[in-house]
Amino acid sequence: MRQAAEKQAEPSGQEKSTIMTLVHNLLRHRYALLLPCAVLAGTTFLSPRHAQAAHSLITQFQGCPADGQTGPVAAPTVLPTPFALAAPLPAGLTLYASQDLAAVGPVGWHCLQLYGSSGTFLMLRPETFPQSDRAALEAQTNGPGIQVSSTFGTTSGRFDVARTVARAFPNYQAYVQSVIQEGIEPASHFPSGPYPDDQITREGDRDVAFTTPPHTTGFGTESRLIANNSPIQGLLHLTTAHDLMALQVRLPPSQSHLTKTVIEQTRKLNADFGR
Repeated sequence: MRQAAEKQAEPSGQEKSTIMTLVHNLLRHRYALLLPCAVLAGTTFLSPRHAQAAHSLITQFQGCPADGQTGPVAAPTVLPTPFALAAPLPAGLTLYASQDLAAVGPVGWHCLQLYGSSGTFLMLRPETFPQSDRAALEAQTNGPGIQVSSTFGTTSGRFDVARTVARAFPNYQAYVQSVIQEGIEPASHFPSGPYPDDQITREGDRDVAFTTPPHTTGFGTESRLIANNSPIQGLLHLTTAHDLMALQVRLPPSQSHLTKTVIEQTRKLNADFGR
C-alpha cells in the first residue's frame, strides 16, 4: 500500500515538465532568486551559490537620477529589467543605470541622465554634477568620463544625427541630404568624411568603433568630454529608425586597461546598440 501510494503521488511526465519550466522561469529573474519558490505540491529553495550570485549582481548597481524637459526623475532603486548582466563585473567596475540607459564604469563615480526632445544621454564621471538642469547641460569634463547617448533622428535631434552620419556612415548620405533640404541649417554644417585624426574600424554599414587621439577633435569629443592628454574610445551605431547610439569612454590612466570591458559591457546593456 505504501509503495502504491508513493507511486500514485509521483508527478506525471507533464507535471515534471511544468515544474521544470516554472523553476527555469523563476531562475531567469534575479529578484526571485532571493525568495523561496513554491512549486506545485513541493517547495524548492535556492542553493547558497545561486543566492550569493544574485546578491552580487544586485549590489553591483547604482541608480542614476535624470533631469530634462519635463522635470527631474528619481534614480531607480531596483535595476530596470533590460539592464541585466550575465555575470559579475571585474573588480573596480560597477553598473550604473537610469530608467532609459545603462553603462559600466569605475566604482565610486557619479552619474546623471539628461533628456529632451532631441534624445537622452547618461554621463558618468568622478566629480559630482551641478544641481540645476541648465548647469548640468552645460557641464563638460576635461578629465575621465563615460557618456552613452541615444539621439533621435526624427525630432530636433536629427541635425546632430545627420552631422555624425555625414562623417561616419557613407551608405546613409540620403538621410543627411533630407535634413539639409529642410533648409533650416546650411549644408556647410554637415561636413562629410571621418575626422582626420580619428582611428576608425567599421563593423558593418551601421557600426563604427573609434579612437580619438589626445588633443584632437573627433567622434570622442562629440560628447561632454573635452580633449586632453588621454584618448577617447567608443562606438557609434545607426539604428534602422535613424536614431544614433553613441558611447565615449575615457578612463583614468590607472584604469585604462578596463576600457575594452567597459565598452563591451555597456554595448550589451543597451539593446539599441544592436548587438
